[in-house]
Amino acid sequence: MADGEGGEKTEPATEKRREEFREKGDIARSRDILSVLVLFCAVGYFWVFGDRLWRGVASFARHFLVVDRPDFGQGGLHHMLSDSMVEIGWMLAPLVLAIVLVSVLGSVAQTGLLFTTKPLEPDLNKLNVFTRFISTFFNKQALGNLVGSLAKIGVVGTVVYLTVESDAHRIHALSTLPLGLAIEFLIDRCLAVLVNVTLVLIVIAIADYAWNKYVMEEKMKMTKQEVKDEAKQYEGNPHVKGQQRRRAMEIVQGKLAQAVPQADVVVNNPTHFSVALRYRQGVDAAPIVVAKGADQMAMHIRRLARAHDIPMVENVPLARGLYNSRWVKVGRPVPSEFYRAVAEVLAYVYRLRNEKGVAGSPAARRALEDVVDTSGVGRRRG
Repeated sequence: MADGEGGEKTEPATEKRREEFREKGDIARSRDILSVLVLFCAVGYFWVFGDRLWRGVASFARHFLVVDRPDFGQGGLHHMLSDSMVEIGWMLAPLVLAIVLVSVLGSVAQTGLLFTTKPLEPDLNKLNVFTRFISTFFNKQALGNLVGSLAKIGVVGTVVYLTVESDAHRIHALSTLPLGLAIEFLIDRCLAVLVNVTLVLIVIAIADYAWNKYVMEEKMKMTKQEVKDEAKQYEGNPHVKGQQRRRAMEIVQGKLAQAVPQADVVVNNPTHFSVALRYRQGVDAAPIVVAKGADQMAMHIRRLARAHDIPMVENVPLARGLYNSRWVKVGRPVPSEFYRAVAEVLAYVYRLRNEKGVAGSPAARRALEDVVDTSGVGRRRG
C-alpha cells in the first residue's frame, strides 16, 4: 500500500506537470514526420516540375560543353555560368520555400508555438558523462528509436528492392537505348521509388509519433503522493485562490450582463439581496427570475439595472424570500407562494410605465393579474 501511494507512478500527469515538461522542451515529437513532409514536397515538386528542371539542366550542359564559340572567353564563361545558376535557382526556389514552410508547420503541429531557454541553461549534471550515457541510451525512448530505425531501414530497403525488381528486365536493356531515353527512364524509376518510399514512411512516421507520445505519457506519470502534494500546494496558494475567485466573478458578471437587461424590475433588500424579474405577455406563463445575487453580486445587478433604466423596487421581505427560497431558481418561474407579492411589484412598475406613456403596459398588467387570479395564490410547492 505504501509503495502504491509513494513510489509507483500510476496517475496521469496533471496540467501543471505537463506545463513543466513543456517549459523544459520535453514534448512528444517525431522527426520522421518532418522528414516525410520534406520528402513529400520533393516528390511533389519533381512530379510536377521535373521535366522543366531536366530541360534546364540539359540546356545548361549543352551550352557549357560547346566551347568553340567566339564568346567563350573568361567573361563569356562567367556570364553563362551566372545566367544558368540564376535560372536553376529560380526553378528550385519553390521547392526550398515549400520545404521551409512544411518544416515549420510540421513542428508547430506537434509542439505548438513553443519557445523555451530551459535546455540552454547550465546544468552540472550534464557534465557527468557516464550518467548521461546511461540515461540517453538505456531507456524506453532510446530502445524505441533503435527499433524504429532498424524497421525503417528494412522496410525502405524492401520497397526499393521490389520497385527496382519489377523493372529489372528494362534496366538490363538500358545499354541498348539512346542516352536521352535511358536517362528519362532512370529518372522515372527514381521518382517511382521516391513515391513508394514516401507512402511507406508516412505510416512509419505516424507509428513513431504514437510511440513517442506513449513514452512521454509514461514519463510524465505521477505517484498518488505527488498528485496529493501538488493539489495541496495549488489549492493553498493565495495567488491561485485569488485568480480562481476573480475568474469565477468574471464568469458570473458576464452572465448577469446578459440576463439583467431582460428584466422588467429588480427587487432589492438594500443591505444584501437583489432579484431581477421578467414577465412577457404571451411568452411567460408566470414571472421569471432572470438573476439574483447577494452582496457584491447584488450591487452589480443594481449597477446593470441603472445602466439599462430598469426600475428598482425596495421590498425587503420579498427580496429576502426570493433569494433564500430553495424553490427559486434562475431562469425558472417564481413559486406560486410569491405570485401576489411579485404581481403587486410588477403592477406598480406597469403603472409607472403607463404614466410615462409606455405602450402595452396596461395589457401586460391585466395579463399578470389573470395569472395571479388563476394560479392559486398562497399554494405552496411540495
